Amino acid sequence: MMDLSSFKMDIDELIDEFVEGESTTLADMKKVFLSRKFSYIFEAGPSNNLAFFMQSLYAHSIGHICNADSFSRRLGGLYCLYCLYETQPFTPAFKIYISLGELEKLRVLVADAKAKYIRVLPALGNQMLETNMFLFGFVDLNKGSVSDTVKQLTEFQNTCIKVANDRLFKNIHIEQYLHMELVCYF
Repeated sequence: MMDLSSFKMDIDELIDEFVEGESTTLADMKKVFLSRKFSYIFEAGPSNNLAFFMQSLYAHSIGHICNADSFSRRLGGLYCLYCLYETQPFTPAFKIYISLGELEKLRVLVADAKAKYIRVLPALGNQMLETNMFLFGFVDLNKGSVSDTVKQLTEFQNTCIKVANDRLFKNIHIEQYLHMELVCYF
């Protein structure tokens, strides 16, 4: 398993700088993002298992949206998520996996921003939805470690395949057919 702690620390520091400046706009986040040369995070990333790498970065940014008590930190998490998606060098772009619970927290953030007259956030949220940046799911990656979640999903998928296999081959008596063919040749 790859160690992503340094990448997560970079995201934390980026959002910390955004929060310290008491920023609320996407333009402010872009300035911080560019001043820290944050798009180079992809060059430092692994050369294999890119989907896991990207989803880990996305999940960490979403964690700031869902778990932060500061409005500015929640905004920073969303803006960071958007910037990560927009600056990724991959074609096709890796979509942002988001659970329905996280999507609800994103909706609450947009409503809070609307109430505070931050007009760019509702437009940004709509743009993210309309351009299909999200891959919707039911598993919340931020509740526990990502590797544990991936392991559980793999085990669940393997169990489903085994059950399907058992049901498919349950009523087929292949031994009888093999025996019959052998009898025919003797």
